[in-house]
Amino acid sequence: MPALPFPVVALIMALTGAVLVCGFAPFSWWGLTLLCPAILYAFIQGRSGRDAFSFGYVFGLFYFGFGVSWTYNSIHEFGHAPVLLSAVLVALLVLALALFPALTAALYSWLRRDRAVDLWGVLAFATLWVLFEWVRGWIFTGFPWLLIGHAHHSSPLQGILPLLGSLGVSWVALLISCLLTVLVLGSSRHRLIGAASLVPIAAALLIAGQVKWTTPQKEVLSVALVQANIPQELKWDRAQKRHILGKYLQLSEAHQDADIIIWPETAIPAYYASVKDTFIPELEKISAAGDVDFLVGLFTHDPDSGRVYNSVMTLGEEQSFYAKRHLVPFGEYIPLRNIASFLADYIVLPMSDMSSGAGRPLVRLKGHFAGASICYEVVYGDEVIEAMPEARFLINVSNDAWFGDSLAPHQHLEIARSRAIETGRYLLRATSTGISAVIDPGGAIVRQSAQFQEEVVRAKIRPHTGLTPYSRWGDSAIIAILSGIFLIICLHRWYTLRSAEH
Repeated sequence: MPALPFPVVALIMALTGAVLVCGFAPFSWWGLTLLCPAILYAFIQGRSGRDAFSFGYVFGLFYFGFGVSWTYNSIHEFGHAPVLLSAVLVALLVLALALFPALTAALYSWLRRDRAVDLWGVLAFATLWVLFEWVRGWIFTGFPWLLIGHAHHSSPLQGILPLLGSLGVSWVALLISCLLTVLVLGSSRHRLIGAASLVPIAAALLIAGQVKWTTPQKEVLSVALVQANIPQELKWDRAQKRHILGKYLQLSEAHQDADIIIWPETAIPAYYASVKDTFIPELEKISAAGDVDFLVGLFTHDPDSGRVYNSVMTLGEEQSFYAKRHLVPFGEYIPLRNIASFLADYIVLPMSDMSSGAGRPLVRLKGHFAGASICYEVVYGDEVIEAMPEARFLINVSNDAWFGDSLAPHQHLEIARSRAIETGRYLLRATSTGISAVIDPGGAIVRQSAQFQEEVVRAKIRPHTGLTPYSRWGDSAIIAILSGIFLIICLHRWYTLRSAEH
């Protein structure tokens, strides 16, 4: 490829990063997740580490700048932070996230400087990209949003999800992406090898897509997901509390024929202790009259420690609780409180002093264990599978009203679809304003709600048993594989440099 001037390549990188966002929901043009990384890969060939870092950084700025633009909605429109402060906080987030593709490109350039486009390069770039996706998933509590693998819940790469999870799918997608670049830019020999390499990948994808890792039980459960469509600006208004609770009761009474009724995250905007003798008995009456189990979101409080938890509780055949463990920084707690507490003076955070729960994410409904996650927790595949193997189905409750009419609710649902496939379980997703959905073990949406409408999503599900490889090993399997490959690549580089010296 002829070397284009720096500004031209930077512009191409900006457009490529922005277009990559369309590979994810609500657009879901997953082919772009193969094309866009291939363009970045092509343009960093033979470039210095500084140029590669710059191109990767521009790519990342537009990728995340458009992809997580919804964070502005949460901070400004619903957190009521000033426009300038909101813009600065979002900019800082994007500037930090853009470092990951930049470091991928720079480290690739260091490993492969002045070398031909070949299979070693393909392995190096794909492996580095996914290792940095993994790091992004845990550093500073993690932000594993917009992983390439999340876009492939309905693509031919879907069969890799129950094997190696979203990171594994990212790696296979990047291998294909880079091999396409080899077919365009490689020598005749490398093009032939690249084309031949696609054959076993295609065969593996075909075989993986046919395997059923889990087994449905004979029992069929009828579920109802209640979406009361409570606007965020009313949710924490104490004058609206009775109205909100009454609406959830009214919607639930019309669906007492269900086996399980699920309310969203913090559907009850109060502490359990303050409603257990007043409102909870009303709910128990509906439960007893229809022989229906409930799962509802609310807050719990430990009077001894003073800690407050974002929780869900079940009632009906038995009562159980789960408290959210992975909290949202600046949303549910203030990290580095002594330094950053000043933000509380500018951002309205109704419940920003939460504590993390403990224990495994399991609750019981209709005699079955269910894997519970609250809002943002569903983006962490390694945490969701902690409910395995006992969990017969998964539940995710969320208050996506925080995101408004943005990309986030669609992206959030897309990630939940990946979790269903990874575990081979139905996933029931109840949200306050949408998108609520019942997702089958293959990632298909059985039923879903419209956004910003009062609605109850009804469907029938089957509890599942068995373990997928991903449920058994989590991300450790793919990280072990990639770490080994990275070590081999480094040794290969050392060997070739040493040979050249002699």
